[in-house]
Amino acid sequence: MSIRNILENLINDYPICEYCFGTTDQIPFSEKVRYICENECSRCNHCWACPPYVGSVHDNMKKCLQYPHFFLFSTVNPVTDAWNTEECLMAKKDHEAVTRDIRKRLYEETGLPMTAPEDADLNGKPAPFLVLSTGCAICDVCACPDEPCRHPEERLNSMESHGIVIFSLAESMEMCYNYGNDSATYFSMVLYN
Repeated sequence: MSIRNILENLINDYPICEYCFGTTDQIPFSEKVRYICENECSRCNHCWACPPYVGSVHDNMKKCLQYPHFFLFSTVNPVTDAWNTEECLMAKKDHEAVTRDIRKRLYEETGLPMTAPEDADLNGKPAPFLVLSTGCAICDVCACPDEPCRHPEERLNSMESHGIVIFSLAESMEMCYNYGNDSATYFSMVLYN
């Protein structure tokens, strides 16, 4: 069974708001997204799933382009105020749990052993899929940089760390990015062969 068929069979098992399939030539990449990570995000230099620990933006773009197809999905969680960071972080953790479970099921369905990181070569070829999300939110405080990652098999790297301009991609795929101030919308992506 193809990865697309597996994903299509999984969709209804999760609280996915919107989804689409596309080809990687549709993905807008920009170094500017990584600049925002490095200059405006507090997780930069403090999270194993964020810059600089995920590799260079150019290398990550190349990794993405090794896969011809993608599956993009969103979850929307109700919050009392979209500007409340703590409340949105809890919604993000729910989204990340969905993403990790979908990844786990992809491994089960394809019969592959879980690898960390997913983009490791298997006999000189990339793994059949790569899952990216909003960045890891498993631990309240990441062990980075003083200790190794506590959950490398579950860690999800961010789309932004790979240079993906998620707002532009969602818009071009006619997916809604903002459902109002009483909701938090998050996206994840599965790149696949």
